[in-house]
Amino acid sequence: MKKYKDKYIIIGSIILALGLIAFSMYVSKCHGDECNTKNIVVEEENQIFPKMIPDIINKQVENKEILLLDVREDLEWEEGHIAGAQHLALGNLSPSSVRSLPKDMPIYVYCRSGKRANEATIKLQSLGFNKAENIGGIIYWQERGGELIKL
Repeated sequence: MKKYKDKYIIIGSIILALGLIAFSMYVSKCHGDECNTKNIVVEEENQIFPKMIPDIINKQVENKEILLLDVREDLEWEEGHIAGAQHLALGNLSPSSVRSLPKDMPIYVYCRSGKRANEATIKLQSLGFNKAENIGGIIYWQERGGELIKL
């Protein structure tokens, strides 16, 4: 009888393991609209840096509604930047280097991907630039059809 009992334990363990595997595959699988990757990309694109829209930013810069600030390094700036932007590398942000920036105008800060722009925005806000805002990076600008100018 013990001989059969061991077989039942082994068979039961295998069935339980297969059941757990099947369940975990079902749970991790997408269902319905969430399987449509096109919708996911569009939603993410609109949620990540929603103000990084080239046509709108170009008009805002042209109409002097915003100040566009590039906080990338000098070499990156020279390789290409957004027309009308001012350049001040993140490492050079200091109370004395930002004196000429307007505190009453929105300052849209960008870098390559948005990470340094976030650091710069925090730093600018701590220096009293309450309208400073991280709008993302050159990557998103170019993905959305924005052009760069080179020195």
